[in-house]
Amino acid sequence: MISKEKLYHTREISVLSFNERVLQEAEDNRNPLLERLKFLGIFSSNMDEFFKVRVAGVQRRLEMGEKDMAHLLEIIGDFSRELDERFREAYANIIFEMESYGIKLLTEDEIRDLSPSEFQWLSEYFEENILDTLVPVLIQDSVPLPPIIDGALYFAVEMDMGGKKRYAILEIPSTLPRFIELPSGNIAYVDDVIRVFLNEVFYIFQYEDIRAYEFKISRDAELDIDNDFSEGYIRKMRKVLEQRKGGRPTRFHYDSEMPKKLCKKLLKELKITKEDTVIAGGRYHNMKDLMKFPARRRELLFEPLPPAPHPELDVSRIKILDVVERKDILITYPYQSFDNVVRLIRESAIDPEVEEIKITIYRVANNSRIVNALVNAARNGKKVFASIELQARFDEQHNIQIAERLLEAGVKVSYGVPPMKVHAKLILIKRRDKKFGGISTGNFNESTAKQYVDSLLLTSSEEIVEEIEDLFSVLDRSSGLPPLTPPEFSHLLVSPFNLRRGLNKLINAEKEKGKEGYIFLKVNHLTDAKIIKRLREAADAGVKIDLVVRTTYAMPSHPNIYAISILDRFLEHQRVYIFGKGEEAKVYLSSADLMERNLDYRVECAFPVYNPNLKQEVLDMMSFQIRDDVKARILDEHQTNRYVAHGKGIVRAQYATYNYFNQKSLAVYSEVSN
Repeated sequence: MISKEKLYHTREISVLSFNERVLQEAEDNRNPLLERLKFLGIFSSNMDEFFKVRVAGVQRRLEMGEKDMAHLLEIIGDFSRELDERFREAYANIIFEMESYGIKLLTEDEIRDLSPSEFQWLSEYFEENILDTLVPVLIQDSVPLPPIIDGALYFAVEMDMGGKKRYAILEIPSTLPRFIELPSGNIAYVDDVIRVFLNEVFYIFQYEDIRAYEFKISRDAELDIDNDFSEGYIRKMRKVLEQRKGGRPTRFHYDSEMPKKLCKKLLKELKITKEDTVIAGGRYHNMKDLMKFPARRRELLFEPLPPAPHPELDVSRIKILDVVERKDILITYPYQSFDNVVRLIRESAIDPEVEEIKITIYRVANNSRIVNALVNAARNGKKVFASIELQARFDEQHNIQIAERLLEAGVKVSYGVPPMKVHAKLILIKRRDKKFGGISTGNFNESTAKQYVDSLLLTSSEEIVEEIEDLFSVLDRSSGLPPLTPPEFSHLLVSPFNLRRGLNKLINAEKEKGKEGYIFLKVNHLTDAKIIKRLREAADAGVKIDLVVRTTYAMPSHPNIYAISILDRFLEHQRVYIFGKGEEAKVYLSSADLMERNLDYRVECAFPVYNPNLKQEVLDMMSFQIRDDVKARILDEHQTNRYVAHGKGIVRAQYATYNYFNQKSLAVYSEVSN
């Protein structure tokens, strides 16, 4: 049995607590109505991943003999069902409120009662766009079911044939739009449209009644990759990705109206055991599709926040490398535009002075402009090197395609240092007379850069750039260095080499100051037991510690530790480490969360911010974070997710940061115009 004290610090419960914070945003009527609907979609997507990854891991541990995991699975099931009930209540409230704004989401009965002309339109739409995609499979005792795809949406169909029941399974193809806009402007689930025209699919059967009930299954998404890469890494990845499709079930989510006999038959056919989480839910599943809900009412969405002009890069069309040669540049998006990062690679791709470009790729956008620029650079005769992480979860297939495209263009591609993931975000650009470096807290992805808060440092500092080059030499297997040979880093903190050691040293330095010491950490995850122990010891010595932790949190409460989590319209993704106060503060930005895997078993990079103005910029941003009294929740030992109540709702960190960057831009433009 897991003790109550340990339970709240268990990573799985902490992730569920984060998902509860996402659900709170859907329940929060301070958010615009359609944004609340999107938060329901985000919550649903998060829960899908939770069962594919976290719950799958717990099941594996149970199978390996950790008996406590049975208790944890029971707690996860109870918590998940509680969240699912809240989800359905929030969904019903939002759908009801939408009607007052003229946004009508039709029920199955309302579709049947459409006017003759609109029903005819929908019937023709079904025949032309949907019918041929539907392939029913009968449930027969002597015939095994085909594989049920992880995350796909299915109907369990019951046909009443005069007292005798016959069952079938019908997949709702993901290629279909989830929502259909009718000529009247009303909206219908494709699920309900299929229900209405179910007779068109099963017309050959002589039944008295037919009904369809949705269900979905989540499967273990962990990839079992051995350390023998002799057959080729891409070939091996393709093989294990195929195996993922048949991973063991971790959750069965179904319509609670489904007849018990049909549900029991499905559980037996799908080999769902008591260790799996079974959730009787609502009529609709795969609610992540709510993120793509088609209503376009501007007044029901967040007000636009166009990126603030960057005071150094957007004043004129000077080449970015010429600007960086004079001074360090920090770009924080989405407050400032990620387009400048794309522009940097594009300029370098055609600049006759640039000879070489190196980059790490973890996740990139579909139709990535970054990748396009790298291809263009290779075509222009530049030496281009890309370290691509094939194990970026759920982006593996996309990254294989990116690797093949770059190879075809003549780019030299490395797959990092398997089995370790390369999570560091690095750029190195070599001009004939100068070298430049870029280090980021997040991916070089123009799509997520509009939603995730991250910072990128561009520098021509010889000390920093030399160490970036050293790190690339580790990633480039042709460098002659054995894998993971540790270079000497004096400025960068790089895992698995010196990041943990460097953090320990910085924490201990503040501990020696006692009550004069100060530590600020902003991360997505804080679960590493050794770091937590050192932070606790520093707090015992009187050090004031402020923590902003987005997702998983395992720090015991302490009077000298103030811990919050911020969830708002943007996803907080920066990692920031600050040690000390004022001008003496040491400020680092990082790709690394404070987890054992990130500190010891991944390639990560934390980088110092030396420029006084940029350092102050980071300190100012983090001051907004720690003073947030609108969207911040207290992180306590019981994961209660209470909103901060020390203020009057004055500081909303993300809006304060946006205004801060706009004011800096205005000040620069005023100077230029004068």
